[in-house]
Amino acid sequence: MKLFKKGISIVQVQVIVWICITLLMFLLIFHEGQSIARSASFAICNAVFYAALMYTNACWMVPKFYRRQKKWLYVVLVLLLMAVTTWAIIQAQVVVMRLLPDKGMEKAMKPVTIPLRYYFVTFFLNILILLFSLPLRLAFDYFTMRKQQEQLKKRTAEAELNLLKAQVQPHFLFNTLNNIYFVAQRESPTTAGLLERLSNIMRYFVDEGPKDKIGLAREIDFIRDYIHLEKMRMRHPMQIEFDIKGEVNGVSIPPMLLIPLVENVFKHGINKRSEANFLQLDITVEAGRLDMKVRNRIFEELEPASHGGNGLVNLQSRLELLYGGQYTLHTEKQEGLFLAHLNIPL
Repeated sequence: MKLFKKGISIVQVQVIVWICITLLMFLLIFHEGQSIARSASFAICNAVFYAALMYTNACWMVPKFYRRQKKWLYVVLVLLLMAVTTWAIIQAQVVVMRLLPDKGMEKAMKPVTIPLRYYFVTFFLNILILLFSLPLRLAFDYFTMRKQQEQLKKRTAEAELNLLKAQVQPHFLFNTLNNIYFVAQRESPTTAGLLERLSNIMRYFVDEGPKDKIGLAREIDFIRDYIHLEKMRMRHPMQIEFDIKGEVNGVSIPPMLLIPLVENVFKHGINKRSEANFLQLDITVEAGRLDMKVRNRIFEELEPASHGGNGLVNLQSRLELLYGGQYTLHTEKQEGLFLAHLNIPL
């Protein structure tokens, strides 16, 4: 993410900050009468270990343990991390003192003894450094959220543009479909039914597609129309099991969120020459969440065409932008079946 007009990134800002911190420690140590080489070595060692302490806590321990309600384990690991860092800092300084002795002293002439109080002082400094890692974690979260918002805006703008391209004289198209529907109703009721479902799908794209949220019942009707039209392409009848559990009225979800899992079946899990095609679809609304399971048979002769494709990849990217870590999307092959499981908050 770019922070300034000249293009300074968040990574570059952190590098600049750590360079400034290292220079400041160098000046403080040099002011105490240490040589330039010693001051520079001490400053670099301290900066490296302080950075390791901060980023380990901010990037790994806080999200993996503290935010997952493993707070006691987090406290134990923090104490262990600070103890190890304290020991490592002091040992690094001992090495520097042996390699760069004071004037008049030979290298490694006698063992360097570190007073116990110095361990406590270093441990206390590590506590302060650890506290600075918390605003660092908040800063990472902020910039991640800003980046996700920008991506979502970009994707929304692209979707709106694609929708506008698709909306070429929609009223003329719908009127024409209605005219064909009335003619077909007299000549071929089956054809009229297909035209009606096609019209429903197109109205869904035009009317519901641009909205942020639509009724779950409307989304389910769209899926039923889609499945019915896809079945007409099959050479043999296809077994469909569509089960809805829970109250769907009054529930809203983003449009076109569920259809990629169904579309994936007809793209990758159908053999038009087989009589064993089937689709099992379960949608459950319970405890403020929507659970969707899709099953279809795997045909070995269609391999290595992969299940998944871009549809599921794009779906996962959209779910990440909409729900962050509050959703699950899992796919697997099991006993000749391809299973897809989606769970989202409502």
